[in-house]
Amino acid sequence: MPIAPYIGAQVIAVLFVSATLRWPRIARLLAGISFIVAGGFNISTALSSPSLYVTGFGPHALPIYRTFIYGVFARHAASFVIAIALGQLIVGTAMFAHLRWRKLGYVGAILFLVAITPLGIGSAAPSTLIFAVGLAFLLRCDVKCSPVPRNTQFAD
Repeated sequence: MPIAPYIGAQVIAVLFVSATLRWPRIARLLAGISFIVAGGFNISTALSSPSLYVTGFGPHALPIYRTFIYGVFARHAASFVIAIALGQLIVGTAMFAHLRWRKLGYVGAILFLVAITPLGIGSAAPSTLIFAVGLAFLLRCDVKCSPVPRNTQFAD
């Protein structure tokens, strides 16, 4: 991965965490849209070029992930990526739902980001963990359903 996009991912992650503290509704909107867009992109790419996931993530992954990527994942990349992408779409959509579903969406997003961190620079780690921290702040935040900012306060 070229250095500029990698550094950019780290900066964006830090800005996202800052946004969760200052403008949680906007941060939720951005997170939800990001997961939905990523899910759509991954479905499209999985259907057209599934081997990109093997060549893009395999070389930089931790050994246990690398073994999986070059093994069973490589033989069924499109199926795995489509399943993951459907999860991204569900998580992103949940961030626009009522509070109970929204919190489940945050938990799903956090688990996803932690799970892809061992992909190394292929996942732009550690930005994945930084984003997960921001989502944890949103999980704790008492945010109403609307993504439009109002007088937002955090729950105790």
